[in-house]
Amino acid sequence: MEMFVLAIIVFIAAHIGSPSSGISRFPEKLTKELYVNLITDAFETRWKAFGASTENLRTMHNVAIPGLILTKPTIVARGGLEVLGVPVVHLRDDRSVEIKFLAFLEKVRALVDMPRPSSQEEIRRFLGMTTYYSRFLPNLSSITYPLRQLLRKDSKFYWSAACESAFIRLKNELSSDRTLIPYDPSMPLLLACDASPVGISGVLSHMINGVEKPIAFASRSLTPSEQNYSQLDREALAIVFAVDHFFNYLYGRHFKLCTDNKPLTRIFHQHSKIPPMTSSRLLRYATFLSAFDYEVVFKDGESNVNADCFSRAPVNQRSSSGDISINDEVQDVCMNSINQISTEILNSDSIRKETVADVELMDIKAKIETDPELALEYTLDNGILFKGQRVIVPKILRNAVLQELHRTHIGISKMKQLARRYVYWKGIDNDIEHLSRSCEPCAKMKSSPPKAQVHPWDEPQNNWDRIHIDYAGPFQGFWFLIVMDSKSRWAEIKICRTAPTSTSTIEMLSEIFSVHGYPYVMVSDNASIFVSDQFQTFCSAKGIFQKLIAPGHPATNGLAERNVYTLKSRLKAMSEDPAPMQSKIREILFRYRMTPLANNSTPAENYLGRKVRCELDALRPLKHSKNLVYDFHARQLSVGDRVQARYFQRNSNLWKFGSVVRKLGRLHYLIRLDEQPNGVVKRHINQLRRTDVNRKSVTFNDNVEAPDNHPPTTPQGRLYEDVEFYPTHHQPQRNPDNGDNSSLQNQPVVSNQPLQPELRRSGRVRSAPNYLRDYVTS
Repeated sequence: MEMFVLAIIVFIAAHIGSPSSGISRFPEKLTKELYVNLITDAFETRWKAFGASTENLRTMHNVAIPGLILTKPTIVARGGLEVLGVPVVHLRDDRSVEIKFLAFLEKVRALVDMPRPSSQEEIRRFLGMTTYYSRFLPNLSSITYPLRQLLRKDSKFYWSAACESAFIRLKNELSSDRTLIPYDPSMPLLLACDASPVGISGVLSHMINGVEKPIAFASRSLTPSEQNYSQLDREALAIVFAVDHFFNYLYGRHFKLCTDNKPLTRIFHQHSKIPPMTSSRLLRYATFLSAFDYEVVFKDGESNVNADCFSRAPVNQRSSSGDISINDEVQDVCMNSINQISTEILNSDSIRKETVADVELMDIKAKIETDPELALEYTLDNGILFKGQRVIVPKILRNAVLQELHRTHIGISKMKQLARRYVYWKGIDNDIEHLSRSCEPCAKMKSSPPKAQVHPWDEPQNNWDRIHIDYAGPFQGFWFLIVMDSKSRWAEIKICRTAPTSTSTIEMLSEIFSVHGYPYVMVSDNASIFVSDQFQTFCSAKGIFQKLIAPGHPATNGLAERNVYTLKSRLKAMSEDPAPMQSKIREILFRYRMTPLANNSTPAENYLGRKVRCELDALRPLKHSKNLVYDFHARQLSVGDRVQARYFQRNSNLWKFGSVVRKLGRLHYLIRLDEQPNGVVKRHINQLRRTDVNRKSVTFNDNVEAPDNHPPTTPQGRLYEDVEFYPTHHQPQRNPDNGDNSSLQNQPVVSNQPLQPELRRSGRVRSAPNYLRDYVTS
């Protein structure tokens, strides 16, 4: 009958998180009592499963076991019973205690199950790891002596019992509490990762006073497909594996992530964007790591020997992990890209076969193994190269891929968009463009090319250097020849009732040119009127360079075309106006020339250099400009001077006496004739001469009747024919310097009231010498 002992396990580390704990994935959530009860319940449950009675259990107290103190009952059984990874305590027949599996825990399984070295290189790696933790291992030199003997040049590699004993003892030391430290949420975490061609590994440690103290080790071997990864992808896979394996320790905690691959420090940097050409596998790895709070740290290979040893001596993985799921996802994406372009000729097998035969692709496969920068862009999956999620097609299959992309005769842009989802090779865009342009059915169905950017005409140096002409019509029974000046936008329009010909066009243009002169350049369309020999001869004879626009492209002559549209719109709006067409055109031209353009100046101002007055200018008061005359010398008269004025009567020139009553400007005067005392006449200085003859006094007899044949007289009985009456109280106020512009020259004004005598200043009169009487002196 088997003998059993009941005891409870208490750890030397004195808390639940010790390396010997089989429940270290959630130590911070359990107390000692809960852990003890859990272990006890598990043993009792397993014991009852054997059909035995708990009464047959034997209690042992304070049995010394390395790493353990048995103080209370726990269940042990012959044959190595395991519960929650706790080592089985086996009771021998001689009642001695044997520990069959020391610290056989999941967290150190990578170390416990590490295969023995089979070459000097493997021994060097194992000894390198033990040296890395040498400060925690007493008598390390003595223990490693048998292994170091195998590294001698003259010794033959032979794995002896002493070597096996040293190897097991070193593993036991590394997995003991002298080396390992319990997980502490308050201490900083460090995760070291590495990858080799056969495996990947990770070491989780605490940093205590700058010293790296390990918590747990993890490793696994690579699958056949993973062994085909580039070194960059394997290093990235090691990071994802280690983070996923220690998920319960790392999630929600800040930790340092150490790798000996420098490109990965840029790709997985916590504050950097992923390079745009990163492969799909690395993109998914980076997406997975984005959920963690970490800091990427580069660690050279010589300082990363602990993780390197586990990656080169990995253990077989017992269960699926997150990194394998990500790899399966990437493989599904890659296979989906292949399936999208698969035909009878194109499939994964043919692509894999032709990839091996393609020299260019094999060169890329060789380079990504050694060039980390190149490995950022390319992914190798099942012997097929990918760039991102796009299959790199071997050269011999590229024509078939192009035909598949162009099966429904889609355009160049759509072919490129489709290709950028599935396939890639160097120069694929040029091959797509060449295939699409050489396809005859596509060429017959092509639409017009996109319009080029509008190129404005160069502005001429002077007005009328270049003109644009065009015909509008027939419209409302007329044809309209429109001529536009390119610089000033001055417009000329000529009307004809019949269909225009080259002869009539030349006549109308000649009429316009007689006013404005001949231009240097004349722009027109390709109408037969403008391309006839007669018209071209006319242009050549007048020195006019004729520019014809491209047929069917009226935008080149847009200045004339736009005004054709404007003219038709104006005439259509004025269709109810009964005015003749010539009047309408004249009014349209007048309004157009006086209306400001976009530059806030009118065509008239641009062309004539002055403002054109219109009806709206009558709203402003009229202002006369002064005539500035310099060095002006002429005879001057004063008001009251006696003069003889030329008098016109029945085609005879007479001189009559009178007096100056007003001066108009510099040369004109108002004269009251002696014979017409109630009226005045306007005369130029050239029609006046000074005299000293005084006015005669004449009396009239009111009782004498005039004869019947006597001509009409004034109210005072005097004859008048050339008399102009200017009453002083009705005379408008004029500027005396503007006498030449006065409107009183030809309009007689009759006054019913006698003129008031003008007051003269008394005093001694000073007069100039007689020979200067007819001149102005200063």
